[in-house]
Amino acid sequence: MIPPSAKDLMSIGQSKYAVVVAAAQRARTLSEKKKNDENYRLSGMISEALDEILNHKVIIENRTDMPPREED
Repeated sequence: MIPPSAKDLMSIGQSKYAVVVAAAQRARTLSEKKKNDENYRLSGMISEALDEILNHKVIIENRTDMPPREED
């Protein structure tokens, strides 16, 4: 599987950071489901997560609408 291009991924997320965090969270979820599989490879999970983001199977939420946290 060929990983998607960075240029295509950047058009989806609000920032590079948002894309990286979403990909990491999705890859972790995928790896937890498949870690007992003989053909398990973390790099494969990352490529699959990036592919899902590119194909809009995983939605990156923008959190700019959240109210500010109160300081104690």
